[in-house]
Amino acid sequence: MRGLDDLPAISDVPSVTAAQMAEVDRVAIEELGIRLEMLMENASGGIAAACRALLGDVEGRRIVCLAGSGNNGGDAVGAARRLQGWGADVRCVLAVPPERLAGTARLQYEIARRIGVPVASANEARLDAAELLVDGLLGYSVRGAPRGDVELLIRAADRSRVPILAIDLPSGLHPDTGLPLGVTIRAAATVTLALPKVGLVTTPSRALVGELLLADIGIPASVYERFGIDARRCFVSGDLVRVLVG
Repeated sequence: MRGLDDLPAISDVPSVTAAQMAEVDRVAIEELGIRLEMLMENASGGIAAACRALLGDVEGRRIVCLAGSGNNGGDAVGAARRLQGWGADVRCVLAVPPERLAGTARLQYEIARRIGVPVASANEARLDAAELLVDGLLGYSVRGAPRGDVELLIRAADRSRVPILAIDLPSGLHPDTGLPLGVTIRAAATVTLALPKVGLVTTPSRALVGELLLADIGIPASVYERFGIDARRCFVSGDLVRVLVG
């Protein structure tokens, strides 16, 4: 896509299982004191930068961010706030009522609402007029096939034929096997956070993942080293990179 060739490209990137990533997050937050709000803010910036890389310029571009109830939803809403500040015509679509958003995701929603980011519910969503969709419906802790309004939005996104940027992994994809759990987002690109999840670099997932980008969210390399993972060189050339999958 348009600006991806301008991103630094790296290969031989380590990947993590969902269980490993959960432990990495736990150590960073509980033992080092890196607040979840800090990680989410970093993630939101990386996602917004990925949107700009895909579109070339976001000013005046129509972008719709699809947000689930968890941290991926918070990342999507935070990215929408960044994109609005960069001049994009951006709006959010929530898969759940605002009161069901998890704590940090709810904080992102409240901030976005105060600064005037338009927010719609799933049954109000109009996706086909967008130039880019951002998929923040489900994350690496997904359990089972998408249901309810999450399933509705995945199907609507597929019908729209609008290019999709998935956050961390396409919603509906198993993070470890790379196989669909049910209806699944087919992304033009995926911006994975911290390190790629194992399922993103398997052959079965490639048609759903699209181009694979990697965003630095501020987890120190020393945290990965506790689990025997060498991530020291992932972001030497930039905090948003393109991953070359062999």
